[in-house]
Amino acid sequence: MKWNQFVCDDAFNIFPKIEDQSVDLTFTSLPDISQGPWGKDIKEYQAFQNKSCDEMARITKPKGFVVISQTDRKINGEILPNHITYYQAMIRNGFKLKDYKIMVRNNPVDKRDMYYFNYQHTLVFTKEGTIKRGGDWLKNIMVYETQRLGNVKGPFNLYVWNEQFIRLILDYLSKEGDKVIDPFAGSGVVPYIAKKMKRQYFGIELDKEVYDKSLFNRITPLENYMGV
Repeated sequence: MKWNQFVCDDAFNIFPKIEDQSVDLTFTSLPDISQGPWGKDIKEYQAFQNKSCDEMARITKPKGFVVISQTDRKINGEILPNHITYYQAMIRNGFKLKDYKIMVRNNPVDKRDMYYFNYQHTLVFTKEGTIKRGGDWLKNIMVYETQRLGNVKGPFNLYVWNEQFIRLILDYLSKEGDKVIDPFAGSGVVPYIAKKMKRQYFGIELDKEVYDKSLFNRITPLENYMGV
């Protein structure tokens, strides 16, 4: 597979093209249950989550890392604890939960938005990898600004993780030349920053409208939106 691309496609069309244990860092936030065909069908959504984890586990090197960062949701009056589903799926695939952090948005949006919960669980999985310690990595709770790039149709608003957060993950869990993939890339910020940090990158986004508004396809630089 040719690296250094950000493509508009279904991740499950791309996964078969990626060799087993070939990726150094898989770093993503899966689509929210409100962003796909699942509606409020929790079982169908969890089947998608498990299938995604199976593929991410397959393509990632034993000494590499899978990082999943996502908020929980409230569906049918009950909390959908996404982080527990990911933990169980990755453990089933032979990975260990090596680290766990909570990313807090200090500018949460209102209840009508998908980000009603103003935090994300960030789970760091590996089979044999070692994390270098020090600096901001020692913080278990990290507070960042979250920027909106613009609205798209439906419940999804195009948000961007803070660059500082992404750089922290890339700096501590990868090195220059490593292969970094985000199979559910949304705004494309992970491959965008990975490129800036001299990693080999690959990003995938299914939604054409989201893809067209992604960082790779914008004229205005990322820095204008993220204040960096």
